[in-house]
Amino acid sequence: MTQADMTDAISGDAAFDVFASDSPVVHKQKALKALMREKLIPKQADDARFKAGLTQLTQVAVDPTVEPETRLLAIACVVHAAQMVKRLQPNLQPWLAPAMGEDFPPLQLLKEADDRLNVARALALADGAWLAGYLADAIAYEETGEKAREELIAALLARSETLAELLGRVAQAMAGVRPETEKPGDSIGRRQARTLSALRALIPTSELEAGDELGKALHALVSLPLRAVGRPKEEKVQHELAEEVVLLTHEIVRSRFSVATDPAVFQAVAYCRQMLGGSTWPDVLQGALSLLVKDVREALILLGRQGVRDQGLLEQLDMLCNYPLRARAIAKEIAERHPELDEDTRQWLIQGRVVAKREASSTALEAAAREADVAIGLALNAAREARQAVAGVKEPVISVLDIYEQSLVSVTQDCFQRFEGLLLQMDQVAQQRSLALYGEVGQEVDFAPKYFQAVGEVARQKVVIRQPAVVRIRKDGTAGDVVLKGLVE
Repeated sequence: MTQADMTDAISGDAAFDVFASDSPVVHKQKALKALMREKLIPKQADDARFKAGLTQLTQVAVDPTVEPETRLLAIACVVHAAQMVKRLQPNLQPWLAPAMGEDFPPLQLLKEADDRLNVARALALADGAWLAGYLADAIAYEETGEKAREELIAALLARSETLAELLGRVAQAMAGVRPETEKPGDSIGRRQARTLSALRALIPTSELEAGDELGKALHALVSLPLRAVGRPKEEKVQHELAEEVVLLTHEIVRSRFSVATDPAVFQAVAYCRQMLGGSTWPDVLQGALSLLVKDVREALILLGRQGVRDQGLLEQLDMLCNYPLRARAIAKEIAERHPELDEDTRQWLIQGRVVAKREASSTALEAAAREADVAIGLALNAAREARQAVAGVKEPVISVLDIYEQSLVSVTQDCFQRFEGLLLQMDQVAQQRSLALYGEVGQEVDFAPKYFQAVGEVARQKVVIRQPAVVRIRKDGTAGDVVLKGLVE
């Protein structure tokens, strides 16, 4: 029986002996697993043999002359032991700090995902300018270790200034990966989907800001690696990747609402549609896409309430929907359900575009206003007649009501006040257009053809006004141009 077979079969005190002996790290690891399997650790963590073995592993971990893979395995064992013996965890950083530097071995030297996870936990305690690039490379090269991937991403999140910076680092690292498989595009596609899934789980709890050009960074994370090795061939891989892109975009928009109104944040989703043929989205993605459609809908409402009409964002609605008619229906529904939006914005949503308006010239506007001046003048004359008629009956009516129906006095007075307010508003409209009445009904004046038109033949100079003229008042207060001639006889 070989020594390796013996370490596989050890248990109890024998496992303690192997762990404490001057045996290879791989044997110490098997002994440690045996101790944990039999629950001797953490119960007997004070055993001198356990402490001796842990000291040896720590020495190997920080020894630069040891083989890189062996160093990584020793680090994994130390962290694994600390996971079981909680009181050891505060010691991890000072124990392993000498091992953490720019010459840190590539994580992928370790074949077991659990070992990579434990080293990733050690990296979370490290520091230095080299670390962010190392973590990005480790994320890019991680294949099937989902827990290790999450731990690495969490460590990189903690060491990034913005989310855009993090995505950009991982994009550049993954663009350099060349899987040695028959279908490298499918291999990268699966790895991208797993990475995006891990990001989606961690982003909501992170306080990292979005950063500049977040949409561009996400698009690079999806497109750059595939540009290097080719797009996935398998339909299942395409769908998995596209779904994760859609879901991550939704998570970004939901948790970083400052980018919700930025059409560029949807670039990666548009890339996936092209990857899938560019025509319609498959049915398996409709559930994920519905989340983004809701996000765009809310963004359009938010901008619309501010009077902002973002054509680029409206175009994203077309991209997310299988058919343009569906996108138009959603936009029209927004317009119908939100009457608080200004009319230009509502029409933009209904039409799908900004309708160009030709501004009328000041001359045309003035001409249109002058056409209304005649009606204003006639209304001004009617207001004068109404005021005169009311003045003759107001006091008698109030007096009679005060004697016979006092309950109607206040109501009638209110009506007269409202009527007078209406007449005053009519006067103000006329003043704004510099309009006034020239002459009064029944007044005898000299006949002036400029201001009056005779009813029948006039054989004398003095005439009686039957309808005053409407004139425009000059700045000095005198009568100027005639808007509507009065009637005399």
